[in-house]
Amino acid sequence: MLKEFILFIKYPYTAGVIGIIWLGSAALLAIDSELSLVAVVSINMIASILIAGFGFRGKGEL
Repeated sequence: MLKEFILFIKYPYTAGVIGIIWLGSAALLAIDSELSLVAVVSINMIASILIAGFGFRGKGEL
């Protein structure tokens, strides 16, 4: 069963980096109430798209 779950997550490092970006930004928003939510989410979306574009490609397509 664990083997099937691991095969489902094909690119765990890329997904982990994107997850850490969003969690870190949520923590920053919780700490500093003066940060603009729209600006932080926009930056996260752009960074996530760029990281996903390079990270989810795979080794054969480089």
